[in-house]
Amino acid sequence: MNLNSTESNGMLKFNYRDLMIFILPILIFSLYLFMYNPGVLTAASFSQLHQIATGQFTTSSPILHTLLVMLFVKIFKTPLFIGAFQIIIFAAIWMIICKYHRDDSTNNNQYIVQFILTLIICLIPINAVYSVTLSSNVLFSYSMLFLSFLIKVMLDKNGEINNKLIILMALTIAIMSGLNSYGIIIAIPCLIAIAYYLLSRNVSRNTIVSFVGITVVLLLFVGSLNFIFDVQQDTTNIQTNDAFEEDINLENAKAQFFSAVNDKPTEEYESVSQVNIRHGNYGSVSSYVSMFKENFILDGLFNNPILYMIFSIALLVLITLIVKSKDMCLIYVAPFINSITMLIIEQNNLYSNLLVFYLIVIIFISICFNLNLKPNDFNSLLRAKSTPKKAEPQPAVNAEPDYVEDNYYSDLESELEDLSIEDINEMLGKDIQREDEIQIENPQKEVQEESSSDLLDEILKEIEMEKKD
Repeated sequence: MNLNSTESNGMLKFNYRDLMIFILPILIFSLYLFMYNPGVLTAASFSQLHQIATGQFTTSSPILHTLLVMLFVKIFKTPLFIGAFQIIIFAAIWMIICKYHRDDSTNNNQYIVQFILTLIICLIPINAVYSVTLSSNVLFSYSMLFLSFLIKVMLDKNGEINNKLIILMALTIAIMSGLNSYGIIIAIPCLIAIAYYLLSRNVSRNTIVSFVGITVVLLLFVGSLNFIFDVQQDTTNIQTNDAFEEDINLENAKAQFFSAVNDKPTEEYESVSQVNIRHGNYGSVSSYVSMFKENFILDGLFNNPILYMIFSIALLVLITLIVKSKDMCLIYVAPFINSITMLIIEQNNLYSNLLVFYLIVIIFISICFNLNLKPNDFNSLLRAKSTPKKAEPQPAVNAEPDYVEDNYYSDLESELEDLSIEDINEMLGKDIQREDEIQIENPQKEVQEESSSDLLDEILKEIEMEKKD
């Protein structure tokens, strides 16, 4: 069920609303980047920087992400611009999501709701802190958000995807697989689920073969990077700490890594220090972040990935009831598989659950505005789904046949009493002649009319006897 009206207008026609939603995350997240300059770095971050400095790559960091980081630090000599790149990526993805699910031709209310939601998302510290953290999990989560959005676009098209969407989906799946060591475990089921959906919609064989073929080729290419760059098994056992859950200090993280490998920094980008840690409004921002981490209610409400997974599933069920399509559940395939994988390997890389929940909220808002639903309508909808339908009473067939028949013949009898025998015989002669003509054309009516003629004869006999008396 396609509830989107922006798609037909073209996603490339940006306006001031798109610009505002794009700029808002950049402004707020850039404040965090300035305060945490050159960014939030963990021991795993310094391990990745040391690999780039020495040219010896290990499995402690996904090679695809390491190559991306290497591109930035070789040019700018600082990890600062990696955080800037991540901020722009999130702002662009979020702007596209909002634009796709907004109809600018109707009214301004939907944009206002989207803008308020974007502001709330930006003010939640976990989103800002992750955007400036040097970790492959950040771009991994962004790619999962974008893949879930592309799946929604595919559902709106009922599987009739064009070449551009095929390439985007294949590329996103491949990038997601290369941004985490377990990414391929999520990518393969996503590929199978999408291919199965396309088959169920009787999409052309060429479309399905193209999508599967391009995706497999890109997955093989990303996987081959480990052989191309001779990635070795990690032996340092550097723990990948969560950048938000733990109070990580850049200097402590740097000391932790270099003492573990018994080595020293060799490049400028390995020797970075937090520039504004004791200057400006760093203390205010740090206190604001700590308030969310240390407060049980705030932490549980805004930073709990498991809770957001439950929220997402509940909201998807409601959306499924409204649009009457179970296909919407396909949006949550990647986050769900990621959550199961994290439980099995006992890791906590579940930031993508929060991002996909934000996407589902945007979808829900779009549906509400397109259907013009009011709060009471949802209660009626849920009651209608839970209450069994009662059989509607069927209209009675021939409800009053006896009454009508009795009146008809009593009226006929009263009319015949006023006629003479000659008049009645003349009328009957004409009727018999007419009936003979009809029977020649329609012989099936003979049986139907026989009972009526016998009844008339009996009535005439009774009338004749009464007149003789």
